[in-house]
Amino acid sequence: MRWGLLFLCLLIASMGCATAFPNVERKLDSCQQAVADKQQRIEDQQSAIKQKEQEIADQKETISTLNSRISKLEHRLKISYSEQDRYDERIQRVTSSVRDFIKKQIQEDRTFLTDVALEDFIGNPLIAREQMDDSANMIFDVAHPVPGQGQINGIGGYFKGSGKIYIKLLRPVGEGYIVTHNTPLEVAADEPGKRLLDFDKPILVNEGDIVALFFPDAAVVASYDKGIGIDSYLSMRKDKYPNGTRLEADDIVNSGQPKRKYSLNYYGIFFKK
Repeated sequence: MRWGLLFLCLLIASMGCATAFPNVERKLDSCQQAVADKQQRIEDQQSAIKQKEQEIADQKETISTLNSRISKLEHRLKISYSEQDRYDERIQRVTSSVRDFIKKQIQEDRTFLTDVALEDFIGNPLIAREQMDDSANMIFDVAHPVPGQGQINGIGGYFKGSGKIYIKLLRPVGEGYIVTHNTPLEVAADEPGKRLLDFDKPILVNEGDIVALFFPDAAVVASYDKGIGIDSYLSMRKDKYPNGTRLEADDIVNSGQPKRKYSLNYYGIFFKK
């Protein structure tokens, strides 16, 4: 009886263990599969990281190569700039020398050009006169309008001292004028005397245009005689007539003041009808 009871207990226990083992095996298999999946994902991520690292390494190598090429190009460009600067300096020196030579030849041959009428001189003789202006002024040479279409190459005057003057061209428009040109010129004179000043570029003119001169400083003014000539001048320290300004006829003629004849003229080539 006792042995039979013991055998029955062992039989029941063995049946319980047999029932539990399949569950344990299934859980174990599930855990192993999860571990395998995670391992695979880790390997995939490591492979992707290695691929990115390789791409970064390739990009760094490309950047290094480009930096090297840029350095070489900058070095060559610097050399080219230096060579170009020297070339430009040489061209400027040659151009300046040629321009100075031509101007000198023109000045030296001015008497010859006048005698054979290659250039027309329009205005008054350039001689010493009784008076010199003592203030800045503006002179409109209405007595000597441009005689025909052509070009003005320069102006002449009997000037006192050194300084800057402005040559203006007034073109008739309706009842007034428009300032169409404004050229600064330097007068270099240690003492009063006759000067002929050539423009760097000729001024193209039409028949009837008026030449005006603005003297902003009393250090350089023109010689004149009183009682004859024009009354179209005015005292003016600041330029009121820049390029593009319109003037009425009344702005030019001042009939209430004494007339003056200035030692001023202009020269060029004009096609007269």
